[in-house]
Amino acid sequence: MNRSHWRALKWVLILWGSILAVSAQARELRFVTGDAFPPFTDRDIAGGGIVTEIVRTVFERAGYETVTIIWRSWLKGYELTVEGNVDGTFPYAFTRTRAKSVLFSDPITSLKAYGWYSRNGASVDDKVDLLGKSLCLPLGYAELGYAGRLFGNGQAKRVSPPDMKTCFKLLDAGRVDSVISPIPEALGAIQAAGLPFDDFGHIEEGLSDMPLHFIVGKNNADAAKIIADFNVGLLQLRQSGELASILATAEY
Repeated sequence: MNRSHWRALKWVLILWGSILAVSAQARELRFVTGDAFPPFTDRDIAGGGIVTEIVRTVFERAGYETVTIIWRSWLKGYELTVEGNVDGTFPYAFTRTRAKSVLFSDPITSLKAYGWYSRNGASVDDKVDLLGKSLCLPLGYAELGYAGRLFGNGQAKRVSPPDMKTCFKLLDAGRVDSVISPIPEALGAIQAAGLPFDDFGHIEEGLSDMPLHFIVGKNNADAAKIIADFNVGLLQLRQSGELASILATAEY
């Protein structure tokens, strides 16, 4: 083999080595999620919650060798995702504001949020009763549906403590008029706050019906591929019936 052939072979080997290095790097993923959002993400639940289980299953079956999940506050986790310092987070509802910074997967499932009230306070029978009231929604939570419209139109005041548990403490103390929360998260927060379940109720009509997504920050160089891989894996789980089986293990 002459010198020109050796030179060509050398460059082929260098290029192939680079491809393998990039491939190996792409097989390591690091995600972040928030705690105390049962049954979807919660450190006290086996597997970290049903959405945590779904995300891990999808990427492990896609051939990623390492799938690491870290736990942070919802606000911090979202910031890490937008900055591209992690490879994604979950579960999140779609908003136009978020869509400027992140890519959304196909919906994993959906969840209704309700207006909660204290039975020791003023009666709240209908969502119209929330007009002009102070509504508790923790930091990092999106303003969706009817409550979102109230906030947007200045027809309700938002109070935003760090977590849902604090929202129910404020409600119990009469410092807010209502808490906006899905049923499972509300029940978990009431328990964590050490309050009696019987002291609280919710408006029968839901305030929003939120599709929940896996998201990746647009600043992540592999964002489009990660979302595409997730969507393919999610579709496979849905078609096989496994997605329905995982979701059916929890009530929400």
